[in-house]
Amino acid sequence: MSSIKSLHVLFLLSLLLSGCDEKTYDYGFREGGIGGPGWPIWVEYLIINEARQVPVGSLSGGTGDVSKRPPGGASANVGWIPLPHSVQARWFSYRNQTFYEATVEIPKQKQKQIKQSLKKYGTEKYLQDLSVGFAGQGEIQLWWYASCVGLGCPEGPKNFEFHFFELTPRIKATVAEGDVHIYSADTREQVRTGFLPPEVLDLIPPRPDKADSVETK
Repeated sequence: MSSIKSLHVLFLLSLLLSGCDEKTYDYGFREGGIGGPGWPIWVEYLIINEARQVPVGSLSGGTGDVSKRPPGGASANVGWIPLPHSVQARWFSYRNQTFYEATVEIPKQKQKQIKQSLKKYGTEKYLQDLSVGFAGQGEIQLWWYASCVGLGCPEGPKNFEFHFFELTPRIKATVAEGDVHIYSADTREQVRTGFLPPEVLDLIPPRPDKADSVETK
């Protein structure tokens, strides 16, 4: 009996040790639009490492030029989790009334660069973020972004210190199935306020139940 207990203890210990092989880090998360103005989207989900879901929601277009810095948008802290190696996302484009899905794998070499950034800049003085950009045209792109915000950082917006590098190029997403009528009210409101052109309303198909009632009559 004692030998069996010892085996259980050793087995449990090996599991605990294997669970500590991958170090976790406390880093943030940013998302923004890369489709340019007039391409608002709604991100239904974004999942890091096939396990950690980050809330996103509405993004209002953003910039098409990401050569100087990643796109701005909402941000959140993801807590102590392993470094990112994959991102899964699904979003809806108001401009073309289309759902998109994408799974992005971060190359091993880029994962090493993330570790180097964390080692070089740390997390006490710098905010280190996984930055994800979405396009209403159906594209997604990833960066790593470190910004100086602690004591001793340059003062003033013109002197703001930040460093970033591309994790992936723009990747074309897959057109996905979905009910566009879920977002019809939001679409009409954005047309009413002038954020979307009126012709977008022509892309909203009639509801099946209403089409059936017309045919019956």
